[in-house]
Amino acid sequence: MFSPRAGTASSSPSHVVMPNLADALERLGLTEYLGVLTENGFSTWETVLDITEDDLTALSFKLGHRRALQREIATFRGIPATLSLDPDGNATVPAPLSTSALENLSRQSSNTPSREKRRYRRHPRPDNNAPKKPKTAYVNFADHLRTDPAISSLSFVDIAKEVGRRWQHLPADKKRMWESQAARAMQEYEAQMDEYKKTDLWRKYHAYLEEFKAQQAQAKNVKRGNGAGATNMIRNGYSRASSSSSDSSPVSVPSSGSNKTEAELCHNSLTFAFSELVSLRGEILAQGGVQNYDEKNLPAEQLTRRAMHAFVRGTGSLLYMWTYTQVDEILDRIYRPEKPVDAMTLAECFTVAAMGAHYDLDCFPDRIRRALYASGTLHFHEKTARLDYMRTMRLLLSMSFYALLEKHMSARYLVAAGLQIARWKCPAAQQSNVDTANDNWKRIFRSLIFMDSWLSYTLGYTSEVTPEDVAVACTSWQPDLTTMEELIHTQTSKIGLIAAEIAKTLVSPELATRENMEMLHCKLDVWRTEVPPPLQISALTSEHPPELTLFQRRAILMVHIMYLGAVLLLYRQLLVAAAETSLTDGASWNLDLAEGEVARYKNECAMAASQMARILSLISFDGTLTKRCWLTIYWAFTACIVLLFSAANKLLDGQPDGVDEDFTFAKGCLDMLEPCRTFEPIAHRYLEILWPLYDSLRDIHQRMVGRAKTSIFSLLQSTTPPQLSPAIPVSKEEMGPISEKLSQLLTDPFGRKLTVPSDSRRRILSPDGTHLVFWWR
Repeated sequence: MFSPRAGTASSSPSHVVMPNLADALERLGLTEYLGVLTENGFSTWETVLDITEDDLTALSFKLGHRRALQREIATFRGIPATLSLDPDGNATVPAPLSTSALENLSRQSSNTPSREKRRYRRHPRPDNNAPKKPKTAYVNFADHLRTDPAISSLSFVDIAKEVGRRWQHLPADKKRMWESQAARAMQEYEAQMDEYKKTDLWRKYHAYLEEFKAQQAQAKNVKRGNGAGATNMIRNGYSRASSSSSDSSPVSVPSSGSNKTEAELCHNSLTFAFSELVSLRGEILAQGGVQNYDEKNLPAEQLTRRAMHAFVRGTGSLLYMWTYTQVDEILDRIYRPEKPVDAMTLAECFTVAAMGAHYDLDCFPDRIRRALYASGTLHFHEKTARLDYMRTMRLLLSMSFYALLEKHMSARYLVAAGLQIARWKCPAAQQSNVDTANDNWKRIFRSLIFMDSWLSYTLGYTSEVTPEDVAVACTSWQPDLTTMEELIHTQTSKIGLIAAEIAKTLVSPELATRENMEMLHCKLDVWRTEVPPPLQISALTSEHPPELTLFQRRAILMVHIMYLGAVLLLYRQLLVAAAETSLTDGASWNLDLAEGEVARYKNECAMAASQMARILSLISFDGTLTKRCWLTIYWAFTACIVLLFSAANKLLDGQPDGVDEDFTFAKGCLDMLEPCRTFEPIAHRYLEILWPLYDSLRDIHQRMVGRAKTSIFSLLQSTTPPQLSPAIPVSKEEMGPISEKLSQLLTDPFGRKLTVPSDSRRRILSPDGTHLVFWWR
């Protein structure tokens, strides 16, 4: 049995925080050695720092694995990566056979004759107010195993050995499940940290940390002299590599602002996206009754073609993803193959068919729809993704669309991966070169931008889109050749980008300043005035409207709905602030706006919601627009909230004029949601929330304006107007809960700001069912 050298002290600087050995090995992909290391006395990273080449040989480390571990130790000690791990043949002191390569590296980079005994190092006090950082996938897996009495009864060393062995032999799909759960927890932790960093508690702790670091640096400079520079290099170098660093996260969605290359960002995004796909597939398979489709077990061609065409028909006018020609070619390659069918083609077929089943509800039952999508994810993995980045980008877009229809958070990470591929591989557009392949790249890139913008301003996440993305994807180089679909696709992305900017700029009420409001209002006005004439509402309602298909007309209406939705986003904070002011007699007013300006903005917001209700009434469900349409359901819900909010504010201010009109349009939105109730659980839950609020406000309004007397005498007096009972004033105590409920739904429709346990954040409901965390899993 081998153990760490008793007489060898660690050469790591005394102030470096020692990482957890299990985490370090997991990050290096060497978890299989955790058990044998622990069994032989190397139970901490501190002891592993002094492991020798002979030790690694005796412990049966593979040659490549021992080099990976040695390089990590060298990096931790601050030894540059440019230095080889092999001993220098010209070293003045010959190395004995049992001395490790890392000890020889120390001789290359330092002339220190001996290492001092490690001294006690002061640590800053922890921040008890900060969100708790979640555990890694491996640690969660270990905790799960320890619940087994057969495992928990073992010794600590045997537990570590057994956990390492089981993790090593865990199937890839199950391991991805654990990694995805950890990634979700880390994502929620980062969101919580972003919120925490806005508080005074964080600023106080940050000031304390800076002062603490300054004091420690001063003390080290006195004691160490010139050694401080190397020490800082070691500390900073390891903090970037460590998975436990608080400044970096292995599960964050990579952004284009990173110092990493585009290829690295693309690889990281794909890795995380596939872990989310595994998570969604696991949830589908857990429901049972799901069969896998492949080239030998295919669904009926006629139904598959019908489903794929339904998806192209339902989305093609609004977003570019697939054409009828492309899906027919896929079907021919699968059902009439001239050569073996590749995995990417199968993934495309099954994914598009699954999405089409959302649009043609009579095509496939839900069980088959889920099976098709699960089968598509099985054939789409990192190996196939690197064969054709154009097809990969489009398939990521398609799968994100399905995830969005299923209200699953993986949509965001699939879009982020698609954007990274687009930035890395999208050919540069040339004005003088009309290339169909390049145009397809740009069109898919533009659709990804729209999807990212939609998720950004509806879920409250920061958009991943950069100005460079917009310049490449949203600019038409051949305006004379632009088709109607191209015009619609471009305007869809442009209004989505403006809406995302509004949500980002006005993330809290105090940011609703006059300057911000005017700037964003100006951008909306510019978009409205620059809408091409064929896409304007006046053109659609004129005596000689442009020749459009039913789907093009619907797409144009949806573009204007999104514009009106951006107007609602612009003014929603003002509605909330105005309601709070009325309830508190002006005590909570803190906006940089005059009351007259606020009144004007409130009216514009209510008018936008009324117009949205009118346009929604023009859209009927006849098979061309699914009853699960996420755009229709979301905006009908939002418009209804704004209209009810407008009615509540008028009642609270004692001004009942216009309330009846608000109620009429609000009911129109509710009627728009009713056909979706039996097909989409979200629509059902929305209606369960909105109908009670609508009924309560109607009752309050009738009490306020008075009721007709129901006596026989009044009924017999047909020649005189009915007498009304005296008006009943509206109580702030009665209106307060309703206004608060509407405020919550308006500013946070998906319940992201609701404080819930991190392990169930995507599914938790508040006791009264009003927080829509269940929208996104």
